[in-house]
Amino acid sequence: MRTLLIAACLVAGTLPALAGPTCSPSDSRAQILASASIGAIHPAWHGRKVGYGWSLQVKREDHDDAGMTYYVGDLYDTAGKLATRNVYALDSEWDCGP
Repeated sequence: MRTLLIAACLVAGTLPALAGPTCSPSDSRAQILASASIGAIHPAWHGRKVGYGWSLQVKREDHDDAGMTYYVGDLYDTAGKLATRNVYALDSEWDCGP
């Protein structure tokens, strides 16, 4: 039994970590943020907006002092190329459904 447990742990340790959901903008005004704050527009995204073809690979969630929920993850363009790492996005502006 102990050998089986050790073997299972070794196999689990070699598996890649599971990523969170992949989300798409639910609002054409979705903002790309630098931190968990509505006004903290990411420096690379001043004056720019994401379109409906963009996606956010969520790594985790964060919250501000008012209790608003933000997704933290990597942003991909319409061609599937990584555009910006570790961005924040207001959860109400993104659809992470099935």
